Amino acid sequence: MNALFRPLLTQSFRSTGGYLLLIALTLAISATTALKFSNEQVQQAVALQAAEMLAGDLVLSDNEPIDQSWKDLASRQQLRQSEVTMFGTMAHTADQFVMVNVKAIDPGFPLRGELRVRPAAKAIQPGEIWLSQRAMDLLHLKIGDAVQIADGTFKVAAKIAHDSNQELGFSGFSPTVIISRQDVAKTNAVQTGSRIEYRLLLAGDAKQTQQFEQRFKQIRPVKKEGEGDQQNAANAENQSADEHSSLHLRNASEGNTRLMKPIANLDTFLQLANILTILLCGIAIALTSQRYVQQNQDCIALMRCMGASKQQILWAYLSLLAVVFGLAVILGSAAGIALGYGLLQLMLQLIPQLNIAFSALDLLLGPLPIAMLTSAAVLLGFVMPSLWQLLHTPPIRVIRQQEKSVQSMLWMLLAGTASLVLFSAVLTENLILTAWVIGAIMVLCTVLYAFIWAVLKFIRNLKIGISAYVRTPYQTAFQITALALGLSLITVLAVLRTDLLERWQQQLPAGTPNQFVYGLPPMDMPAFQQQLQAHGWKGTPLYPNIRGRLVAKNDQPFADELVKNNNSLRRELNLTQASEFPADNKTVSGAAKFGHANEVSVEAKTAEELGIKIGDRLTFSLPEGLLQAKVVNLRSVEWESFSPNFFFIFSPKSMDENAGSYLGSFYVPEAEKPQLIQLIQQFSSTVFIDVTLILDEVKRVVSLLVQIITILAILVALSGILVLVACLNLLMDERKREVALLRSFGSSKHRLKRMLSLEIGFMGLIAGVVSCLFAEVISAIASYHMELAIQPHWEIWLILPVLMTLLCALIGRYRLSYLTEIPPLQSLREMNQ
Repeated sequence: MNALFRPLLTQSFRSTGGYLLLIALTLAISATTALKFSNEQVQQAVALQAAEMLAGDLVLSDNEPIDQSWKDLASRQQLRQSEVTMFGTMAHTADQFVMVNVKAIDPGFPLRGELRVRPAAKAIQPGEIWLSQRAMDLLHLKIGDAVQIADGTFKVAAKIAHDSNQELGFSGFSPTVIISRQDVAKTNAVQTGSRIEYRLLLAGDAKQTQQFEQRFKQIRPVKKEGEGDQQNAANAENQSADEHSSLHLRNASEGNTRLMKPIANLDTFLQLANILTILLCGIAIALTSQRYVQQNQDCIALMRCMGASKQQILWAYLSLLAVVFGLAVILGSAAGIALGYGLLQLMLQLIPQLNIAFSALDLLLGPLPIAMLTSAAVLLGFVMPSLWQLLHTPPIRVIRQQEKSVQSMLWMLLAGTASLVLFSAVLTENLILTAWVIGAIMVLCTVLYAFIWAVLKFIRNLKIGISAYVRTPYQTAFQITALALGLSLITVLAVLRTDLLERWQQQLPAGTPNQFVYGLPPMDMPAFQQQLQAHGWKGTPLYPNIRGRLVAKNDQPFADELVKNNNSLRRELNLTQASEFPADNKTVSGAAKFGHANEVSVEAKTAEELGIKIGDRLTFSLPEGLLQAKVVNLRSVEWESFSPNFFFIFSPKSMDENAGSYLGSFYVPEAEKPQLIQLIQQFSSTVFIDVTLILDEVKRVVSLLVQIITILAILVALSGILVLVACLNLLMDERKREVALLRSFGSSKHRLKRMLSLEIGFMGLIAGVVSCLFAEVISAIASYHMELAIQPHWEIWLILPVLMTLLCALIGRYRLSYLTEIPPLQSLREMNQ
């Protein structure tokens, strides 16, 4: 074998085939390593950003003090802990009375994020109180003044400058004040029947928090009747906690519903970037493998003539591939670590809010082995069929040129694609997205390859002037398809980035309501609307808000199992009636508008969960009695928007609007915030919720996501450019022999340059059109998984074909024109070495 290995090694690297294969493998290892590592770090960093708004990674909440057993469990999991008590009560001075939201904290608060006050203080002391700006304005207080919180007197020690822990529900209404947990008893505000929430904040690494969540779900399953006596010993330690149905565990995403969709979209985008990177690297390996086969056919045939067996040649080539792969592992590992570190440093420079720590050990033990296995599988998948073809190269190949077998190319594509699908699923951990994307690409490639091949073959058989530019239809069709695929994969991320940005901008447009009004008495509504109009503050309509329960469908109560598993049936709902639906609601099915009284529109997902269909008759329990309404349509609701939304909306005159209160939202410019104080004082019985800080946090995280996907799109685009270079190198090899032969028969340099320009330009045109189709299909699949609107992108259809035609024509004229300068005899000798 050694006698064969050395000449093969020399031949492989002399003909540049070994170098290009080494580069492709190095690219595959380094790119997948860097992307996998950076994606994991970015996901953790963004999760921390979301956790800041919750002040911890997990929050265990209850309307009773948190049982000690949960604290003990968190301690065994080595989680950091902080306790918070929240309740509403009256704050007052000698002249002013204001309803406030009291947050009683311990010295460890917050576990995530930052709490800044002015003047600066590390921890709040007993007897002190920190107030938000609105609380200070309403109570006319300054630092050092005294204020009464229920029965307790406190000294104003600081103003809250920034609290990343912002509630996204009505429980977090402002104005907010912060006191020490030691002073809760001092206020005497917590009495029987008081609305109070006890929270246990937890923080730790991802593994610790996941273990706590799993343990919580094991200990607190949804119990059926009769299961209490069968509780096993493992659950007994927390039996007391099971008695409270209000005990609830939230993670960062559940605590910040408006961030769930952007973060989920980022996760899908990262997974798609991984899939596209693997595909691009696979294409590069496939093209270099094809080139490698072409350059070694003569060498194998010569060895066969000299008596070498297939087994000897097979082991020699496997040894050669092992050497190449070993070198690629060394170079790719070094490049992957450097690229991963550089990418994170670039992100930190551009996005300083990210909390990222580089760990070479995490990279070596995590993404690198996966990248190595992925690259090895892709290499074998694409090379082994080609190697099998080499082993069956007849000795007559030395003296007679033979075309490659189409069957061998198909086997190479099938084997390589199978390895890509397998390891894409492993790398992304998303089998469904991987199957959809790669499945669609396979179908498109097969159909378009067959179509392009048929068209080129038809042109060749016409025997007209343009037929001279089509010599090997199946090879040209393969090159066009590969070129289009590489270009489309670059385009997909750019298209999706634009779609995501538009979606997030629509979610938070300029003038998004930053003030919620809740509990507005019906008698005050006309005066309140007049005040908004007088100030020029635009907002949503004011909706009547009546509390009620859904109790039956078609006169039949809901099944007990459905009631236990659906929160909409276990609690009172905010019901409303309106002649028009909120602007961001869209009718999924049914009538677009109401026709009569006692009709109801239902949110589509709730209808699906409860088995509600159009035409069903629903029964609700209201303060004034039972109400029956017919379902006339189903709606989709943008819960992430900062506007009032409802599960059930009734037609006008279905309910008594005076039985409840009104709610709505409106926008107040920052400069006009002081005028809002007068409005709050005028309507003192109404709850005003300032969500400005929440909006700022959401906008900050969304801006962060936009910058992240931009950097990743650029990185994947660089990998795609290398694929395009591999395609062009393959074209150069094939044209080298053809140009040499045509020069030998007397063709002029000018004619050859024009031929190369037209041929490569024509290939670029077709590749540009095909890439647009590829990009539209793949982006549509990704948009579906991200729940984005599927829309055509006409701009790429105008840009890509023209750009690729001009680029390829220029390459054909100038990049390949050097071939016309090489003496024909030298070209023929080099091609047959």
